[in-house]
Amino acid sequence: MNTASPIRPIPLKGVRGVIAARMMDSLQGSAQLTYHAEADIASLLARRLEWKERGLRISVEDCVIHALAGVLAAFPAFNGTLEDGLFTPSPVLDLSIAITTPGGLMTPVLRGASGLSPADIAAARADLVARAQAGKLAVSEMKGGSFTLSNLGTTRVRFFTPILNRPQVALLGLGRVVPVLVPDGDGGVRVAQCLGLSLTADHRLLDGYPCGRFLEALCHAVERFDAAV
Repeated sequence: MNTASPIRPIPLKGVRGVIAARMMDSLQGSAQLTYHAEADIASLLARRLEWKERGLRISVEDCVIHALAGVLAAFPAFNGTLEDGLFTPSPVLDLSIAITTPGGLMTPVLRGASGLSPADIAAARADLVARAQAGKLAVSEMKGGSFTLSNLGTTRVRFFTPILNRPQVALLGLGRVVPVLVPDGDGGVRVAQCLGLSLTADHRLLDGYPCGRFLEALCHAVERFDAAV
């Protein structure tokens, strides 16, 4: 006699239902395209090791946020919102950070990230993550972002196609860091520590060439990372 419990459909409701509806709205209401690049972050990793030896906990994500703020200042068309055919650029980086929690995906906003040091970013982001995991974020803390960051670097994913957090026009995805053999310029090879970067942008506003230039600038920024804490 088969006593196994019957398999029952699971409805998309509650937080999962809200997320599902927002994802469909994003895909149906914008012209999304994702571009991929990778950057050798060996220097950045070395800087993080120096900070770690001084007792400072600053992640790759924190460093990328710092670099991203500088790049967005030079590419203001990527930092803002598009609603009813009107693009509103943001004078600062109010960064929505995708966080997986027991209650579902949340995107609290790290406000004024463009004016923060890597250490300040690390502290502010850690606070958002802790309160998101504990379910202690206010609704107001998840509104008003101008750009979004999604990090899958702790998984085996190198590149992906993140969905826009509308009405924002761009979103950056971080993949894992992997060692890659590259030419050393002297006829040999060296090991590069390559970070996967995935930029999703709304093609209604942002064409392929500016997206390519944006990613190139971001790659240079993280490859030459020399920020002070």
